[in-house]
Amino acid sequence: MLLLDWVFIATLSGAILFALFSLFCFFSLLKTGKLLGQLSRIKTKNTRKRKKIRRKIKKATVKRKKQRRNVIVCFVLALCLCSTAFYSRYYQATNLGERDSEGIVQGYYLLNETINQINSLSENNNSEKAENNLRELAAKLSSFGMRGADGRLTTEGQRLLTRYYNQVKELGLNLNNQSSEMIENPQTREEYISVIQKTQVTQTKIIDYFKVNEQALQQKK
Repeated sequence: MLLLDWVFIATLSGAILFALFSLFCFFSLLKTGKLLGQLSRIKTKNTRKRKKIRRKIKKATVKRKKQRRNVIVCFVLALCLCSTAFYSRYYQATNLGERDSEGIVQGYYLLNETINQINSLSENNNSEKAENNLRELAAKLSSFGMRGADGRLTTEGQRLLTRYYNQVKELGLNLNNQSSEMIENPQTREEYISVIQKTQVTQTKIIDYFKVNEQALQQKK
């Protein structure tokens, strides 16, 4: 379980406990207020009884102030913890986790490198080496089929990532099967570059949606 999951569970549990304490203190406050009202209505000419009632009123007044403070403190703490809990959940839903971040970094590099190797084929410079490199790249691209978007992300975020992983996987499978044809057919190479560019469009949408630092991605290429 991730750290943010523990933060969510701990803060939400704390918020519930403080909310219950706040509710308990509130009912105690009402009870003390009712007692004060009853004491205030008592009229007697007996000096000892009046002194005893005044002591009870003073004691109940102090108790009510303490209970009022406890209600406010518990309520504020419950509100703060609840806000922290849901912010942690919101952060998880709108930011890439470690596994998906690694997927984007790896995919960014692999797509750019695949274009470079396809261009190397068209230049006819050591095409055999370029073909071998493409096969290695194709195997890595195909492995994206084992990836799945984090279920804690927003629906839109999951949709974009799932689409991206599928596009990268299909590209890898097709490249692995047809790389030899690409050497002989410039038109096929152009078609693959077009497919990669469409995948990069989805990649750009993910970068924009999750506010990923693209400059950092370029430095990791």
